[in-house]
Amino acid sequence: MRVSKRMQHLSSKLRGIKMGVAAFCVVALPNALAAQTTYHDPKGRFDLQVPAGWQLTPDGVVDQVIVHKGTVQAVVMVMDQNKSNAMTAKEFVDATAGELQGGCPTFKTRQSGTVTLAGAQGIFSLFTCSDPKSPSVAETSAALTETPVLIGITLMAPLADYYENLPALDAIRDSLHIHGEKAGASASDASESLAMTELKKACAVGAFTQEGCSRRMGILLGQEETPAEAASTPAFGTVYRDPTGRFSLQVPKGWSATSEGDNGILGVQLRSGANYINVMPAEPAASASEVVLTHEQKMAARSNSTRKPPFGILGLIQIFGNGLEVTYDHFDASSPDGNAIDCYIGGVGDIKGTEHAYLLINSSVAAQQKEATGGLFLSVAQSIHLAGH
Repeated sequence: MRVSKRMQHLSSKLRGIKMGVAAFCVVALPNALAAQTTYHDPKGRFDLQVPAGWQLTPDGVVDQVIVHKGTVQAVVMVMDQNKSNAMTAKEFVDATAGELQGGCPTFKTRQSGTVTLAGAQGIFSLFTCSDPKSPSVAETSAALTETPVLIGITLMAPLADYYENLPALDAIRDSLHIHGEKAGASASDASESLAMTELKKACAVGAFTQEGCSRRMGILLGQEETPAEAASTPAFGTVYRDPTGRFSLQVPKGWSATSEGDNGILGVQLRSGANYINVMPAEPAASASEVVLTHEQKMAARSNSTRKPPFGILGLIQIFGNGLEVTYDHFDASSPDGNAIDCYIGGVGDIKGTEHAYLLINSSVAAQQKEATGGLFLSVAQSIHLAGH
């Protein structure tokens, strides 16, 4: 078979990847540097930061350096390109994926997206190898600068060590500076925090159980409340007390509270115009999560939808406080008249999980008011007090 000059170029440039990343090969390397320091490329092309306790080993054969701590590694390649035949970021990522897949029968791509490397816009893919003896994770990213210089970075770790070392690996990636290139936003300058991005990646590769991811997500969301979100938290007006004595909650200022059913047996609806929050007794369930999933299954059945619970892209999220657990899902939907709405569905119950009397809480707010929806829903949900608490 005839091989094109472009493929020969690609093959020759990437031949050395096998020495660093093929088959998710994470091995201990000799120590070169043992403290926080700045590494300067001898050819004057780039510099990067090496975290304290990590080492850097230049590759004597391939145009790359490996920053490592035990079996956790960041393989950094900076390669000058010919403008007329420059390797693209996609070619680099695809070729690296091919090398990794060739050494791992259980290879899977878990996530792909965009990334910023040394100020240049690029792409990344996140892979796993599910070898039962040594499951591992690799993330390959690449960007082609205007010069042009191709940047290729592959982060690797055993699955058990991945999340713990991800902040250091990301710091190495974000510290890369290409000499002669315009400065740009770092990879962490995104719509969500780097901590949230890292947690989502850890969940995507299976570093935690679904329940573990939900708990960590809820804790992190609570820690990361921004001033804008805090400002959107509603001022409370009155206290609604369930006529049958099952629960009480705070009613946002300007909202009305209407008991549902005879003597409030079906709960209460909080309303402001077309926006509403319903709080009602849930059907018998083993957990707050089951409350949410059961309700969403019924929603899908009623609308003949093939959508599978949980509907939200983050899955179920758990938060804790006042002796209660709030498990909820967040997703976009449409009202019966076709208008876009922002929806939350939650289950509220005893934090110990020993009592199986749960409340179901769901909210529907017009999409144009989406920025305030989360604070509104969570403030009401966390204001709930169950009888006996």
